[in-house]
Amino acid sequence: MFKKFFTLALILVSFASFGQDNVRKANKILNQVSRNYKQLKSLKATFEMQITEPGAKKPTTEKGTLYLKGNSFKIEMSTVDIICDGKTQWYYMKDVNEVQITNYDAKSQDISPNTIFTMWDKGFKSIWVSEGNEKGKATDLIELVPKENQEKKEYTKVKLTIDRVAKDINQCEILFRSGRKMKYIVTQQVKNVSLAAKFFTFDPATKPGIQVVDLR
Repeated sequence: MFKKFFTLALILVSFASFGQDNVRKANKILNQVSRNYKQLKSLKATFEMQITEPGAKKPTTEKGTLYLKGNSFKIEMSTVDIICDGKTQWYYMKDVNEVQITNYDAKSQDISPNTIFTMWDKGFKSIWVSEGNEKGKATDLIELVPKENQEKKEYTKVKLTIDRVAKDINQCEILFRSGRKMKYIVTQQVKNVSLAAKFFTFDPATKPGIQVVDLR
């Protein structure tokens, strides 16, 4: 009996140690990724967004471009543009020629465009899952889960695929409590592009006949 108990204890300790090693490994990789992105003045990233609804046979896809500079961001897609100067956000719907204007509060959002590359710095627990290979490049898969109020979050987990050498994010997949999945596949990154402050604002006067919905 004692021998069986001792063997079981060793197994449990080994699993715990293995888990802690993977947590430390994830934190080390993410710290390197954070330093990589935080030293940038700006970033332009093209991406493909895939959304899979529960029960759907295949995802819906859309391509877009994300621009980042400090607390400002801009997302351009075929149907919408989302522009934010860090204080005000404009959500422009192209098909109906309507823009919704709101105050932007970055603190109220765990996952937002301007934090997608550094969101794990706070509010998440991380663990290294596995290594992989994408287009001949070695990658690491890391999973993030909220540290607090997990049951109140719309999402349950975030999966990051990271280029092991460049320390860039290749993919970000968000798993929602409803069963919905949203994946961003980064197809290209151009670092330190020249972006003026005006680039992150929206002027309704440039869109004749536009309907402005000011929700501030």
